[in-house]
Amino acid sequence: MISRTGAALLASLLAGIVAAPVPATASGPGTGTVPVPVVTGPIPATGESHPFFATDLDLAARGYLEQEFFYRGAANVYDATVAPGIGARPSPSPTAAIVSTGHHYQTRMVVRRPARADRFNGTVIVEWLNATSQYDVEALWFRTHEFLLRDGYAWVGITAQSAPVTHPALGLKAFDPHRYGGLDLTAGGTLTSGDPLSFDVYAQGLQAVRRTGVLGTLRPGIRTVIAAGVSQSAGRVSVFANAIQPRNRPVADAALLYVGGERLRADLTMPVFKVLSETEFAAAPASNASEVSSLQPDTGLMRTWAVAGTSHSDWASFAVRYALLQRDQPTAALQDNCARPSRSRIPDRYSLSAAMHHLARWAQRRAVPPTAPLISLAPGGLTVVRDAGGNALGGLRLAPFEVPVAVDTGVNENRPGATGLCFLNGTHLPFDRATLTSRYPDRRTYLTRFTAAVRDNLRDGYVLPADAGEMLRDARSSLAGRDLECAELCANVAQFPVQPSTQLLRDHTAFLYLRGADRLLDALDHATLAVARGQTDPAHRQTQYSRAIRWLETYRVLLDRMRQHGRVTEGQARLLDGYSAVLIERLSPADPG
Repeated sequence: MISRTGAALLASLLAGIVAAPVPATASGPGTGTVPVPVVTGPIPATGESHPFFATDLDLAARGYLEQEFFYRGAANVYDATVAPGIGARPSPSPTAAIVSTGHHYQTRMVVRRPARADRFNGTVIVEWLNATSQYDVEALWFRTHEFLLRDGYAWVGITAQSAPVTHPALGLKAFDPHRYGGLDLTAGGTLTSGDPLSFDVYAQGLQAVRRTGVLGTLRPGIRTVIAAGVSQSAGRVSVFANAIQPRNRPVADAALLYVGGERLRADLTMPVFKVLSETEFAAAPASNASEVSSLQPDTGLMRTWAVAGTSHSDWASFAVRYALLQRDQPTAALQDNCARPSRSRIPDRYSLSAAMHHLARWAQRRAVPPTAPLISLAPGGLTVVRDAGGNALGGLRLAPFEVPVAVDTGVNENRPGATGLCFLNGTHLPFDRATLTSRYPDRRTYLTRFTAAVRDNLRDGYVLPADAGEMLRDARSSLAGRDLECAELCANVAQFPVQPSTQLLRDHTAFLYLRGADRLLDALDHATLAVARGQTDPAHRQTQYSRAIRWLETYRVLLDRMRQHGRVTEGQARLLDGYSAVLIERLSPADPG
C-alpha cells in the first residue's frame, strides 16, 4: 500500500490498472529464480503531479508514450562491493554470496515505449538511473533519446539507489511527497549506507519488464533486454553482471557500460559493450574516474570503444535537460565553474547509439560488432599522447575530431578556490581564425575532408546512417573555411548563461529534435554568419549585427508558432525565447537603430 498518496493516485492504485504477473514458463531467459515484483500503475500524470523528469520531448508525435510504475518486493543483501567513483576496478567481482534476505522495498520505473507493437524493434534498454547528483539522472536517455525513438526501442529507467529518493532537498520525496512518499530503498531505515538492496531491486525491475504488464502490448515482442548504466551506475551494472546475474537464470541478455565499470569476467555468457570517453584515459587514478586499470582485450563477448576527444560529462546531454532542470530542479546550476571552457563538443552520442545498435544484434546472434583502437597512452599508461594542437591520438575518431575546428579533450579542473567535478567535464577551445584558415583555406577543403571522415565512420560501423547525415548537416553550418572571426556572441564555447552565443542557441535547439526545427536552425545559421561577418569587418559591424537581430527575431516568431501548434513545450519555448532575447539585447548596442 502506498502511503500519503493523493486522491487521484490512490484511486488509480486501487483500480489495479496493471495485469497480474504472467506465470513462469519452462524455457527462455528471465524465467529463473529472480522474483517477479508486485507492480502498480501506470501512476497518473496530472497537472498537479507528474513523474520526476517527465520528458518534454513530443513523444506522441513519434508514436511513443511515457508511463511511470511503482514496484515492490523483498530483496537480498549481498557481499558484493562497488569501487568508488565510476566503479572501475582491475579485477572482476566474483559471484556474490547472500548476507541477509527478506528486506522489503518499493521503488519506481519510468517507461518510454512505442504505443503500438508494430513500432517496437524488440529491444528494451533498462537504465540504472545515475544517483551522483542526489537526484535521478537519465544519463543514457538524455544522450541517445533521438536514436531510441527513431529506431523503435523501448527505454526503462529504474530508481535503484536511495539518495534520489530521500535527499532532503533534491530527492523524489522532496519533489512530490504525495506521489513518492511510499518509496523506500532502505528497508524501513535499517539499511541506509551503500545501497545494499540496489542489485536485487534492479534485477527484479528487469524481471518486471519481462514478465508483467509494464510494456503493455509490447511484451510478447521482447527479443532482447539490455542492462545499461552510465558512469557511477555503470559501475553498479558491471558488478551486477559479474556478481549478481550469474547466481540465477539471466534476466538481462546483454550489458552496456558507458564511461564506467569494472573489468568483466571472462566466463560471462552475455555480450558486454563498454564505451569510454577520453576522460577515463586522461583522469588521474586518484580521481576514481580512470578506466586504464580496467581495460581488457576484446573477446567474443566483450567490446571496448574509446571515443577520442570526448568528455565524461558531455555537452548534449547537459544542454537538453536545461528546461527539465528549470521545471523539476530549479536550484541546479546551468553552468560549470571550471578553469577552462568545458564540455567537449565531439558527439560521442552517435557512437554510443551505434554501440547499442550493435549490442542488440550481437545479443540476438545476428552480427558481431566492429572493434576500435584505444586512445594512445604514453609509456606508463598515465598520460594521453596528443598532437601539436593538444588533441588526443588514437581511439575511435569521429569526423568532428578527425577534421577538427577546436581542441576537444577529456580534461579540465576547477577554478582556484572552487569546488565541483570539472575533472569530468573536459574542455572545448575553438581554434582562432588564423588556425582555422590555415587548416581549411576554403569551404571546399573543409567539407571534402569532413565528408570523407564521415564516410570512414559509417564504413567502420562507428555511426549509424541517420547520425552520419546529421554530422554532415552540422558541418555545412560551420564557419570553417570562411576566414571569419567568431568570438563572443558567436562562438560555441562554455555554456549559455556564462557566454551567450548564436551557436550555443543552435545547439540548444538542435538537441531537442523538434518537428519543423530546420527553419529554426536555418535562422540561427544566418544569425551566426552575420555576427561573424560583423566581427571580421568592424566597419560594417553595426549593419551585420542588425541583420543578425532580424534573423533572431525571425527565430522567435517561428518558435512561437511552433509553441502555438504544440511542437514545443511552454518550458522549452520559454528557455529558447529567453536566450534569443539575451542575444538581441547584447547585439543591440551596435545597432544604429
